[in-house]
Amino acid sequence: MSERDDRAKTPDRSEDLKDFDRRLSEKIARHREKTRPETETSNAWSVSVKYGSGFAGGVLVGTALGWAADKFFDIAPWGMLVGVILGFAAGLRNIMREAAAANAENAATAETTGCETGAMPGSDATKED
Repeated sequence: MSERDDRAKTPDRSEDLKDFDRRLSEKIARHREKTRPETETSNAWSVSVKYGSGFAGGVLVGTALGWAADKFFDIAPWGMLVGVILGFAAGLRNIMREAAAANAENAATAETTGCETGAMPGSDATKED
């Protein structure tokens, strides 16, 4: 028998695979909905603490380095002032970096769940496929 005859006898499995893929995607989506944490308020609290500690850490490190520069170079109060300003800038940079990472994570989550950017799964703004 030729290869052409073998292919003619083999049933077409593409429809079965599409159906299986659809059913698997639905089950995965239902499982994710069940296991999704419902602690959005504690999540918001932890994010705000992370932002605040990143900012405060930048300011404290800048202040400490400025104070050390004041003592080492005997240039008081300029070292402390420059250190506070640089620490403030570093703290803002930390917040901006964390916010950009959170934004990218939210966009990736929205893409995988089929939601528009900024919409939560289950809201009115979710897409119908």
